[in-house]
Amino acid sequence: RGLQAKGLGPPHTDARVRLFDAKSEDEIRVTLFRDMAAWCPYCQKVWLLLEEKRIPYRLSKINMRSYGDKPAWFLNKVPNGLLPAIEVDGNFMTDSLPIMQVLDQTFQEEGTPMMVPPPGPQRERASKLLGLERELFGAWCSLTF
Repeated sequence: RGLQAKGLGPPHTDARVRLFDAKSEDEIRVTLFRDMAAWCPYCQKVWLLLEEKRIPYRLSKINMRSYGDKPAWFLNKVPNGLLPAIEVDGNFMTDSLPIMQVLDQTFQEEGTPMMVPPPGPQRERASKLLGLERELFGAWCSLTF
């Protein structure tokens, strides 16, 4: 817990800040707004990308609609209340795939592969699989909630 409180150590869904190689929290440019329960697959994808690319970030946990109301301060920033949401250099956005694309473009480093394939056949294949993922998760939510 001591390392986790300092933004260091192994990944954990309860970590509120991840520094990686940043010297202080002042260097953090990203805040991820994710589900409180840490089970949303779209939030998980973005979280895993941040971890894999070692992008320093802050984490703010927000209720999913099925667990209660979202805080007013969050709805002021993200009126539709969608998760995941992210703030990069003061700019907000939602939807996991565009978020991942922005993170890939904003935090390009040598030797760090893009997590979302560039336009072309690989992107087309990935888009089909991501569509299937969304369809399956939607069906699961319909059965569960």
